[in-house]
Amino acid sequence: MDDLLTELERQLCHSSFFTQASLEKHGKLADKLDTYVTALIDLLVQGGVIAVDDLRVAVDENRRAQAEATRDRYDREGTLPPWPNVVVREDDGATPAPEVEIDCAARIDVCHAVCCTLPFPLSAAEVEAGKVKWDLGHPYVIRHDSHGRCVHNDPAAGTCGVYHDRPAVCRGYSCAHDERIWKDFDNMVLNEEYLGSRARSDYTFRPASAAAVPVTVTSPRRLAAPMPGVTADCDPPIDLPVAG
Repeated sequence: MDDLLTELERQLCHSSFFTQASLEKHGKLADKLDTYVTALIDLLVQGGVIAVDDLRVAVDENRRAQAEATRDRYDREGTLPPWPNVVVREDDGATPAPEVEIDCAARIDVCHAVCCTLPFPLSAAEVEAGKVKWDLGHPYVIRHDSHGRCVHNDPAAGTCGVYHDRPAVCRGYSCAHDERIWKDFDNMVLNEEYLGSRARSDYTFRPASAAAVPVTVTSPRRLAAPMPGVTADCDPPIDLPVAG
């Protein structure tokens, strides 16, 4: 039970950090862009340099290109967009088949199911099904514990606690050609350099743009006179903080 409470507390901290970091990140960007971009667009439209309809088409194309670049980078490198960001996997709902069938039982003593440390986003359907846990500090990426391992993986046995409901990424995954896992697949030589260089899935609190307000915290002082609506003969007495 203590381990579960510790993990819950860790996830709540991650969630809080994500909210703070996201608001800060997007707030800074919005403040910067709102003034300059709006003014620039107004000048260009008023000067007849661009048409509103052409601008709309260009914006839609830019969004599509950015999404495609993010997808390609993940497919090639397994790299997620920089945190904080919200990531949801798109798929066609079909059940994928591994490119190469792996005899996991023959390799588990070597790899210890290290594939279960790789991050990936869940699909909207998997999130809504509620069978697989995602990280509150990085929606909607598969949840890892403090050691960087999927929370559904049993590290001792290498088994999956949600095997029959596992994400499509897991169903279609094969480590045969994954250079993140193996230096030499046939001889079962792990890529220790890569696997040892990855950061653990923890997030830190680094406020940057939020205004810091210096305050002095003191013990509450008893009011000299009761506040309106507060009787003076309360039992036990009421101590209320006052400003100043």
